[in-house]
Amino acid sequence: MLATNGYAFRAREGWVAVDAPEGMAGWLEGEGIEPAVLLLTHQHFDHILGAAEVAGRFGCPVWAYSEYDRSLTLDEFFSGFEGTGFEIRPFEIASLLPETAGGDPVQVLGSAVEVLHVPGHSPDSICFLLRDEAVVFGGDVLFRGGVGRTDFPGGDAAQLLGGIREKLLPLDDGVAVMPGHGPPTTVGEERVGNPFLQMG
Repeated sequence: MLATNGYAFRAREGWVAVDAPEGMAGWLEGEGIEPAVLLLTHQHFDHILGAAEVAGRFGCPVWAYSEYDRSLTLDEFFSGFEGTGFEIRPFEIASLLPETAGGDPVQVLGSAVEVLHVPGHSPDSICFLLRDEAVVFGGDVLFRGGVGRTDFPGGDAAQLLGGIREKLLPLDDGVAVMPGHGPPTTVGEERVGNPFLQMG
């Protein structure tokens, strides 16, 4: 409903899905992809509406930074707004992902994945860095020409911008950023041209 992006990448031992917007299970099936793990960048509703269906259809565990929490999904926040009704099918977080910046990456199906905790859009926002492949799945942290909104509960603009500058901008210019909304970009493009990162 909000043109949310979902992704999949092939790890050494199978397919990994990243985020589960509405319709994600059908897209995966149509592409002939059977994910063995579903990673969540954060639990805002538009990124998890399809999580239960993906987990159920493919029998894959869901990994995230935090336990399932309705204060993170925003369904309680939006329940008072007319015309914003949606239903999140419950699902279980099978494994909690630790912050790995500066430490050993998490092994996901045999591939090294660095977990960068960058709160500010949501308290549980994380980015998944595949350093060898020069790609980061950024959720709603960094967009082409923009950053995640910070006016939802738990949002903090200074925290978000600080986290981007500390954990994403030091990456090589050519690292691709696959955002939760909109087209891909690169770290180099955003370091130079993102107006939100030129402030302060």
